[in-house]
Amino acid sequence: MTIAESLAFTENFQTLAGNLLDAVDVILCPPFTALSSLADALEGSHVQLGAQDMARSTDPTYTGQISAALLADVGCRWVMLGHWEVRRHLGDDDAVVNLKVHLAFEAGLAPILFIGEAHEEAAPLAEALEEQLVHVLEGFTTEQVAATAFVYEPEGAIGTRAPTSPAHVEAACVCIRSWLRREWGKAAAERARIVYGGSVAPEFAPGLLACPELDGLAATRRGRDPVTFAEIVRLIARERVG
Repeated sequence: MTIAESLAFTENFQTLAGNLLDAVDVILCPPFTALSSLADALEGSHVQLGAQDMARSTDPTYTGQISAALLADVGCRWVMLGHWEVRRHLGDDDAVVNLKVHLAFEAGLAPILFIGEAHEEAAPLAEALEEQLVHVLEGFTTEQVAATAFVYEPEGAIGTRAPTSPAHVEAACVCIRSWLRREWGKAAAERARIVYGGSVAPEFAPGLLACPELDGLAATRRGRDPVTFAEIVRLIARERVG
């Protein structure tokens, strides 16, 4: 989205969502070029601002890269890390994702951490997810785990007509929550948020939200429409807030 498109989306979405924003935590992650304008537009709003990625370095002279400190300076509270498109096209592996998460926390940002099996993954689901979690969470503190939003998004669900089946999503979310509980304790596991991403749309939201370990949804392509995004927020409020 351009800056003008991002601002128009934000204004329309907030009008449509109305009081739902008092009940549901909403994070918008626009392109880098729109962050400053949206930070101004969201001042005083319940909607929080996040970025789509960040540099793997704190060096402010790193050409073409935007550090965690710069994102915090522009008004971001969150940053997406570990998305499959960044992994595939920009070369981020688990070690790089782990480094970025540590740099994000050092700058005062909370990570939106993407977890999910690869297209070609041959290992059982639980084994694949737990191996990824071990590497990307290395060196974390209990408080950092509790402050993280985990997005379960298998690579195969990106850009498809329909999301992964609710049964598969439930199995993955149970695996993630159980592993967090086992490795980091019940309190941290319950405070950490687990959401699903990957071809999310209103018609699929009720089935996905029936998964008891799922705290919310991440909408990307379909979420670019403010009417659709507001409807997804309404469904989350209905299923999770009542």
